[in-house]
Amino acid sequence: MKAAGIITELNPFHSGHAHLIREARRLSGADFVVTVMSGDFVQRGEPAVFDKYTRTRQALEGGADLVFELPVRFCLSSAGDFALGGILALSSLGFVNDLYFGSECGELEPLMQTAEILYQESSEGHTGYSLALQSALKHGLSYPAARAHAMSQVTSVAREILEEPNNILGIEYCHALLKLNSSIVPHTIPREGQHYNDGESFSPNGGHPSATALRRQIYLSETPHLCLEDCSEIIGYALLREDDLTKYKDISPDLAARIKKGIDSYRDITGFVRDCQTRTFTESRIRRALLQCALGLTGTSVSMPYLRLLGMNKKAGVLLRSTPDTLQILTKLSSDERQLDNTALDLLSKDILASDWYRQMWHKKYEEKLPNEYQRSVIVL
Repeated sequence: MKAAGIITELNPFHSGHAHLIREARRLSGADFVVTVMSGDFVQRGEPAVFDKYTRTRQALEGGADLVFELPVRFCLSSAGDFALGGILALSSLGFVNDLYFGSECGELEPLMQTAEILYQESSEGHTGYSLALQSALKHGLSYPAARAHAMSQVTSVAREILEEPNNILGIEYCHALLKLNSSIVPHTIPREGQHYNDGESFSPNGGHPSATALRRQIYLSETPHLCLEDCSEIIGYALLREDDLTKYKDISPDLAARIKKGIDSYRDITGFVRDCQTRTFTESRIRRALLQCALGLTGTSVSMPYLRLLGMNKKAGVLLRSTPDTLQILTKLSSDERQLDNTALDLLSKDILASDWYRQMWHKKYEEKLPNEYQRSVIVL
């Protein structure tokens, strides 16, 4: 049996995700499509609009066969670390043959060429790229913009390709595959419909909507959801509590100093992020840093000792019998956590804390209690 994998957030699930699942199955000839999905917090640095179980059910109804949760340690990370976590998860399963992802360019070659430069940089150094990167940073470019500029200097890849969000993530997927020496084969399909960052309302006949546009509609609607503002109170307290912000995962001394400088003026998270933002420190990086602080996410070692199964198609159960002994598949927390070592338990505790915080915010906002993680079971369709 053959399985194709996708890494996603489904925030929220939409027709573009269903298209990716269909294309992954069609192009690979796979019997199953395996999804690794962000939990209750996402890489943009905010809570998901809907909880992970709602999004899991939508994914299964949209064609996915297995849905696993990406640990929050990777969800609230830079694109590179997010991609590394997703590839580590798919690779650790042992039965995923192919990776499919959407990109603006729709071609694998320029993305892989760039990934190979990044891999050389991390493993043996690439002088031309390093010098160009440092020069761009000194001229005040943000890190993503500086990297795109530097990469365009040492490859034949156009800078425009290197600046598109899905292309950037695709490069990081390819980089992670090289880094982990994974046997999974990458493939990309052209992104269709609205641009990733297009927040305007969309036409039903205009192709797939952007998640940004859908979230904006949800925020303005009566549909129950969570957003960044719901985190304001806890973030404010977390910043007052901490003396050393640099112990958290992606908070550099410079960013810590900028955050500390503004704490006395803190009123809400949106305004605080705006005040801290510079060309060097992007909005999404600051949001992630603040959530890392609230959840106590430190720079732990990169590993995938377990995967939490959130949902499955009944027929896909056969795949679970072929996972390696080194990976624990969690289906029932109360019993499965007893089999985990201290490293895995520490990773899991952050996932549980993230979900408990999400439930608490939901309860406060809507006076509705969601089941806790020990009361949940795998969604089976």
